Amino acid sequence: MMVRKGIKEVVSYVYQQGDLNLEYFQANRAQYGTKAHQIIQEHYLEEECEVYLEHVLNIDGHEVHLSGRMDLLLERDGRWIVGEIKSTTRRLEMIEENDRPAHYAQAKFYAYLLLCQHLDWEDITVRLIYCDLDGINQRSFDQVYTKEMLEPFVNKTMKVYLEWYFILLRSMELKLKTAKTLQFPFGDFRAYQRELAGAVYQCVKQKKRLLLRAPTGIGKTMGTIFPSIKALNEHEQKIFYLTAKTIGRRVAEKAFEKCLANGWHAKVTTITAKEKICLMDEVKCDPSYCPYAKGYFDRINVATKDLFESEMLYTKEQIVNYAKKHCVCPFEYSLAMASISDAVIGDYNYMFDPRAYLRRFFDEPSPHIALIDEAHNLYDRACEMYSASLNKSVIEEMHRLFKKRNQTLGKALGALKLKFIEYGHELEESNSYDLFKKDIDQLLLNKSKRLLEVLEKYLYNYPETEYKPQLTALYFDLNQFLRIADFYNDSFRFRYERDGANVKVSIVCLNPSLYLSERMERVRSSILFSATLHPLSYYHTVLLHDESCEQIFLPSPFEREHLSLYVHHGISTKFKFRHQSVGALISVIYHVTQRQKGNYLVFFPSYHYLEMVYEAYEQLVGDQQVTLKQEREMNEAERDLFLSSFEEDPQQTLVAFAVLGGVFSEGIDLVGHRLIGSIIVGVGLPQINPLTEQRRLYFEQTFNKGYLFAYVYPGFNKVMQAVGRVIRTETDKGIVVMIDDRYIEPTYLSLFPYEWQHAKFLTNVMSNGSF
Repeated sequence: MMVRKGIKEVVSYVYQQGDLNLEYFQANRAQYGTKAHQIIQEHYLEEECEVYLEHVLNIDGHEVHLSGRMDLLLERDGRWIVGEIKSTTRRLEMIEENDRPAHYAQAKFYAYLLLCQHLDWEDITVRLIYCDLDGINQRSFDQVYTKEMLEPFVNKTMKVYLEWYFILLRSMELKLKTAKTLQFPFGDFRAYQRELAGAVYQCVKQKKRLLLRAPTGIGKTMGTIFPSIKALNEHEQKIFYLTAKTIGRRVAEKAFEKCLANGWHAKVTTITAKEKICLMDEVKCDPSYCPYAKGYFDRINVATKDLFESEMLYTKEQIVNYAKKHCVCPFEYSLAMASISDAVIGDYNYMFDPRAYLRRFFDEPSPHIALIDEAHNLYDRACEMYSASLNKSVIEEMHRLFKKRNQTLGKALGALKLKFIEYGHELEESNSYDLFKKDIDQLLLNKSKRLLEVLEKYLYNYPETEYKPQLTALYFDLNQFLRIADFYNDSFRFRYERDGANVKVSIVCLNPSLYLSERMERVRSSILFSATLHPLSYYHTVLLHDESCEQIFLPSPFEREHLSLYVHHGISTKFKFRHQSVGALISVIYHVTQRQKGNYLVFFPSYHYLEMVYEAYEQLVGDQQVTLKQEREMNEAERDLFLSSFEEDPQQTLVAFAVLGGVFSEGIDLVGHRLIGSIIVGVGLPQINPLTEQRRLYFEQTFNKGYLFAYVYPGFNKVMQAVGRVIRTETDKGIVVMIDDRYIEPTYLSLFPYEWQHAKFLTNVMSNGSF
């Protein structure tokens, strides 16, 4: 069998060792490493640097093509030298000659291949050059080898690697073979699910993007996963199922589990956020604190092989169990398993966030398939991903601590602090708390870059400083701010705001579609789907940058008559009328909920409005009904308790008040009689604030659709999500009442989806005996 592999990949697997530490996580590590290499290589001839090497070896009957690029290949006094440059944050005097076998291993492979190609060479020198991040201070080690000395090392290394490689290869071949024979796990398709699956399959095969609006009940999760499996045609091709919420990941796990149980032989990994999977009391990736970081690379190969050969679905629980067994960091373990899996379930940020995306998968064009669930959430999430901020209070505190402790660091902190003081003065002089600028302050960026460089060196020189956590946090904040600044264009704004004595400076993204689209170009196909991806033209603009894509809308599989839909346009819920609307609202809520015993949700556009109506409603119903309201801050246990109140067969009517667009208005399944009705107060408009106004201005200037893009469409999406809570299965029946006088305006009527065309419009709760 012929095998093609890079030398670096082989030795990195076989000889990786050591701890997870700051050097491993450093945000600028690759950038500084490249810079250090270039500084050292400036002292040599161009043809002596970055020399490509390729050779074929016969290992146990396998034709192995190995390739790599040598940092240096030198001829000195008739002798040949292979040079390998390694930049490091470690103190050079603390480095021992053989304490990093992988570093020597790479150069030894190059040396062996050169000796195979040049039989007249008696021996060759391997030179390992360690340098600091500036590439100025160096320490080198030389070792001389003959071909006979290196041959056992190369053969042993390749046998270890090939054993693992063939385990992976057999699994990938089985993945493709069983994908072809896999049958739809549920036998029959649901209504419109076959059309959904067919559209996804064709888009993947034709390397297209798809915007898909598929209402609740069609079976979007299996309807996208199954055809993606059937479309797999390459060994290393993966399916990425990306979603914004934990519940979406759980649904995806169940769908993949069903496919595995039905005969698909594959490996599926769920990546859980580091903060949620960390086994320590504090998330601190420091080997002196965390035993799972100490010696992580010494144990990770055994850990990955164990899990890979023992299980097929690597959920959070499985990852944690095996991480404890092998004493490895569960988060990094999940990333390692994702690298050798056929499908990966995780958050949007693993593909799209410039600070967190998985470079190993998305830096270069790939055959991978991206399934993007609940894609209506992606715009807001992506705006956050491409935004960053710095706070004066942090800079000020660090300056206070270091102005006398370290002159260089104190000076860099002081220079940046002065910029924040300037912004504070400008805000005061303009009598503003918030200012937006079209152009970014280049002087701020320069001072931030300078501080980042000084911080890097300080942490290098004083790794045990007592202020390491604060300095490390500032280091990452600066790095993230500068990284986002690299993307700055007309779709960003430079913002500074004051809150008391603090000044906050932000880079704010208003339209991330260019960067989302560019990332999607690096996979074979992207399928973006949601029950409320409406109107499709809006999402085509804000998610795909109006690039070419297929757009499909599928009707609801449920009988229209199962949802009694009313539009009450006799009450205005606009901000200035909210106090006077309370009496009419509680009357409507009461008339709707007293007609049939059961559980109801009432959604409001704000907490303040909710609390105002809730108080009045409690006085109206007394103990006739059970009332419940969403609190401003609720942890996971409190949210679960809230949902547990929705019993299948309640003894008394429950009326629960919640916020439109909040945790209870989407992503929850209250099937059957657990929820028989919803009342939606308002049209869901986002609150008017400086940021939303900037979005309106930007979209107006760019597309002449400022109010629609910033307010109407995002708000209507919240309404659609809330309506969708009531009918979850083909047997569910219920009532929804939408209350606001704006629903009869042409703008809103034009947005009513096909499945709402039977809605009844009322101005009075008693009209025609309704309710």
